[in-house]
Amino acid sequence: MTTGCFPVAIEGELLYGMLGRHRLLSGARTAADHSAELFGRRSAVASFDLPCRLDALAARIPAAAGLGGSELLSHTLFPFYAAFQSQETREVVERDLRASESSNAHHRLGVAAFRIRAGQALRFCPDCLDAQQEELGMATWLVAHQLPGVAVCALHGAWLRDSLVTRATAGRHGYVSPTEENCPRVAVSMVPRAAPEATSLLLDLARSAAALARSMPPARPLDHWRKHYADRLAAVGLMRSPRKVDQPTLNAGLQARWSPALPFLPAPCSSFGESGWVAAMVRTHRKAMHPLFHLLFDGFISHLEQNGMRPAIPDIVHVGGDRCRIARDVPAVDDAIPEAESRLRVDWAELNKQLCGEIRAAAADIRAAVPPLRVSRAEIERRVAKVDWFGKRRRKLPGAMRTLAEVEESVAAFRRRRAEHWIGRLGPRCRAWEVMRAAGLRSMHLPMVREAMEARQRPAS
Repeated sequence: MTTGCFPVAIEGELLYGMLGRHRLLSGARTAADHSAELFGRRSAVASFDLPCRLDALAARIPAAAGLGGSELLSHTLFPFYAAFQSQETREVVERDLRASESSNAHHRLGVAAFRIRAGQALRFCPDCLDAQQEELGMATWLVAHQLPGVAVCALHGAWLRDSLVTRATAGRHGYVSPTEENCPRVAVSMVPRAAPEATSLLLDLARSAAALARSMPPARPLDHWRKHYADRLAAVGLMRSPRKVDQPTLNAGLQARWSPALPFLPAPCSSFGESGWVAAMVRTHRKAMHPLFHLLFDGFISHLEQNGMRPAIPDIVHVGGDRCRIARDVPAVDDAIPEAESRLRVDWAELNKQLCGEIRAAAADIRAAVPPLRVSRAEIERRVAKVDWFGKRRRKLPGAMRTLAEVEESVAAFRRRRAEHWIGRLGPRCRAWEVMRAAGLRSMHLPMVREAMEARQRPAS
């Protein structure tokens, strides 16, 4: 059995986005029906990054689409996560993703143990969405925008933004395409402002990550990478001996190179020193390292190779003394770059005033949603900024925090509003148990439901 029609895949499109476009074209009524049409199972999980049962999906796609199991795999995050893995690991994970019912790919590739985590929401570039709408008549998700640690679009250089499509909102089996509603662009105040040097570094990193996701380099065993990097470090003068790396110089040089971009990268990227990621890169690799670390390390060495010079670092590194004293005297990341506030030049008073209006507008939209949604702080944050954004800045945004507290709806109030909604939908002859079932309430809420029904039947005074 094959699907009736299937969209033509575009370069760099995420498989999740491709299947979201298919759902719009097929007119599937429910996520379960759509899943059964694609995979032959109503319970197939819609994964953002590493979906499985790809061979079953390929068997139901028209042959004219030219999408076999391996072609579908190239539209996932597998090429990115497997780029620095051994051939054996690649083959095992590929078989797992193509044939298994429930994938172990996150564990086999080390993704489950990485300190750099993928975001909860799918991300988008506003410029890419506009171009897709003009060319395709609909928008889709791209692989390059979902790569962990990538902050800007590799094509346009625009800052990537979180959509409202998360694993919770999309559902376990549903495929959701980008729309104006789930990809809001109104919160312009949330877009970072970075110095040109930081933007240039982030754009180079995004392009390197996108190239990695398009085509994997040749497979190498894990123990290959220590010698690979040691040879390159020796060529630029950062080895004290054939076996010993000049760690203080290497750490200081990497900090100096990437310091403008570090505030916009995941926190583990700023971990230097003996227990940091840089030291781990030049030791024997007994476990997989996140691809972002490889890209940062490779970018630094390539910069030295192209310029033919050692990194510029403080003289104290070359002065005699014990390792601990030298490490302490190397400037920390925070000393090497301006304060975040001064770099961003945020007018907190103006931002506070603007956010108050955005919070009230978001609360009104949530309250008007059908079926009812609770006006919670988390839901407001997802629509205006991102989860826990306000909490980390509560001292600088007192007005926004007060507005959040004013518009937030208690659980009890939401249950009452949800019951009133279903009483109105089911009509005046509905029974209490019907309202409870429709509203997802339990027997302990029966008195509240009956009170709401009686209140609705009373004539207005």
